[in-house]
Amino acid sequence: MEKNHVRLKPSLIVTKEWLLIFSIPKNKLIAIVLCLFLTSIALFCSFQFEHYKQTIGKITSVKQIDSAEQLDENGNTDTKTTQGLQIQVLNNTYKDKSFILINEFTTSQINNHAYHENDYVFVHVTKTNKTLSGNIIELKRDHFLIILIGIFVILLILVTGKFGLLTFLSFIINGSLITGILVLYRFTSSQLLVWLFMFTLPIMIALTLTLVNGWTLKTKITTVSTIIGSGITFLLGWIVISLFNHQGLHYEEMELVTRPPHVLFMSSLLIGSIGAVMDVSMTIVSSLLEVAHNNQSISPEDLKKAGQRIGKDIMGPMTNIMFFSYLSGSIPLVLIFLRNGMSFGYTFSIVLSLEFARALVGSIGIILAVPISIKVTQSLLTKEEEHER
Repeated sequence: MEKNHVRLKPSLIVTKEWLLIFSIPKNKLIAIVLCLFLTSIALFCSFQFEHYKQTIGKITSVKQIDSAEQLDENGNTDTKTTQGLQIQVLNNTYKDKSFILINEFTTSQINNHAYHENDYVFVHVTKTNKTLSGNIIELKRDHFLIILIGIFVILLILVTGKFGLLTFLSFIINGSLITGILVLYRFTSSQLLVWLFMFTLPIMIALTLTLVNGWTLKTKITTVSTIIGSGITFLLGWIVISLFNHQGLHYEEMELVTRPPHVLFMSSLLIGSIGAVMDVSMTIVSSLLEVAHNNQSISPEDLKKAGQRIGKDIMGPMTNIMFFSYLSGSIPLVLIFLRNGMSFGYTFSIVLSLEFARALVGSIGIILAVPISIKVTQSLLTKEEEHER
């Protein structure tokens, strides 16, 4: 019996719903175009070299002179390469003049860098007996940073609209405040940094949440929850570390700092705990307010159980994120230590002790943020209902 075969042709069905996914509202489109325009201007300005105080050069020619394999006492191999670079000066006194320098780098590029033709670099140029010479300070990367910031802001606008712009604005304000605190710290007592942050960070918390959400009930509850949660978290971390007299914490990575390293570390604990607690508090508070809004007859006990269920769902992922974000930056240094014959115990104590402590204190903050946010939400919701009556 002959079977009839039906060949199905692939087809693409474009519905109105699919088109809506890719449609962009007019106000978002205007904001994106404006962002692209500002990014283009910033990118254009980054290539106006006469506005830079530092001398900038462009690598016009690269020639490989030599390449040799190196072997250390631990059996690690690396290749050392010697480059001849011709650099054209683009601004300042020696503009349009060129000089040649020798650059040595290894394949691992731990302490050096491989340069390529058309790279832009910051250079230090000197003139001796009518002959130019110089050395490379670092690679010029600001144009890459401008592009990344532009992409970041555009994605914020696409996903969250005006809230994305407000989020970026709060990021700029908070960054400026932290920079101002660090500048002020240069001219004050070496022990004052923690206190400066303790007085400033509550303002930053309230400012960030108000910019994004307005001064609403959600903002009030989240602000109070974050301040209480981060305060308790930092206090617990400070008490435990002080009781053990900072034993097990190695400040060798701060050996070039001219201020007490333990003060800087405690300040970083405070900032890190606030970031973790604010994230969890906002999630819990937003969810509970939505539950209370959709079910106005819900009892405080049921609201508490709902908050606990939400907390259980986010606690694990957030704790893992905390550890990954802190420890990931130390992976290259860990590999260097292990490849050079250091034991894992020694490597962990020297390289990861501070990062592990930050991650652990931040994780404690995440755990504490759940019950604190639930309790504050219950209390302020009750007061709000009594006030409305």
